[in-house]
Amino acid sequence: MKVVLFPSTDKPWDGIEAYSFELAKRLSKKGIEVVGIRIGIKNNVKAINDNFTLIDVKTPNFQGKLYALRILISSLKTLKIMENADIVHGIGGYYAGIELFPIGKKVVTIIGASSLRETSKIKRNFRRLYMYFIYKMASAYIVPNEIIMNEIKKYVKINPILIPLGIDIEGLKINESKSEIKAKFGFNDDDIIILYLGQLVKGKRLPELIRAFQIVLNKIPNSKLVLVAWGYLKDYLQSLVNELRLNGKVFFMNPLPYNQRKYIYSVSDVFVMLGDSFGDGGISSAVLDALGSGLPIVVSKNSPNYLVVKDGFNGYTVNPEDYNQVANAILKSIVNGKELGKNSLCVAKNFEWDIVSNKTIELYETIYSSN
Repeated sequence: MKVVLFPSTDKPWDGIEAYSFELAKRLSKKGIEVVGIRIGIKNNVKAINDNFTLIDVKTPNFQGKLYALRILISSLKTLKIMENADIVHGIGGYYAGIELFPIGKKVVTIIGASSLRETSKIKRNFRRLYMYFIYKMASAYIVPNEIIMNEIKKYVKINPILIPLGIDIEGLKINESKSEIKAKFGFNDDDIIILYLGQLVKGKRLPELIRAFQIVLNKIPNSKLVLVAWGYLKDYLQSLVNELRLNGKVFFMNPLPYNQRKYIYSVSDVFVMLGDSFGDGGISSAVLDALGSGLPIVVSKNSPNYLVVKDGFNGYTVNPEDYNQVANAILKSIVNGKELGKNSLCVAKNFEWDIVSNKTIELYETIYSSN
């Protein structure tokens, strides 16, 4: 079987790229011929392994809203390749670039429902109308959780198949000792690391996290808050750190390459993701990695992350506006970290990429064999 993944990469950055990359790895290892299409600024063909070929397609370097033109151009340039495939798998909004082309068996993974992030009723309805027209003409639609499934069923009027996002548990394991890795990051061996990994933007509740951390620090003086992130709020957050006299306790770290993210998870004691807006119904990929790393997790009770974080079992769900509640959840996660982290890993095993890829292959085979 030959499968085209659109888009694709060998160096993932965001959720769509990580999904496509991990899926391609598993499909190719199971003997499926995978061709990945990557939107680029020059043409190139690269063999990732015996069954996975990545094709870079040269497109104008349009940014912002004009990026949609690059999606269409790359689709047109690789149309022959897609026509010769048994399955063409479009991921997220990239499916719009292949929707109207008669290229046989098309599968779509709807990573998120953009309508769910809109607070304005007018914008939300517009997004739902857009989805209604975009998600058509495919043989099957995959959604990663019940929240997105309900939105799609209600407003797009299709019946998607639930296949969750995967977790690369094996890829998150480390060989080095935690002491060695802590030293490389500049931390002391007895430091308690509270980790956030994401963007420094509104909606992520980072001022609330920093204020909650101040409470934690009063209880645990050797704790440190590490923000592995980038974004326009950095200067504001740094000024807040200065104001609260948390210098030397709160660290801003540049994002790590995908294959190195495991190191910061491995030395952390608690993972915190308080964002309750900016979401599209998807579970944070950083939260999934925290599960796979066996960490206790604290999340907003108003976010889709509550689907994988159960109070007192593998972490806590909180009201992010209540600093004391957030701080108490972090403190309890530190005290009960071993048991909570073990349970996180148990949850993660239900999302292992081998399970996800096997379900995806079953779907491919059903579609391929159907008339």
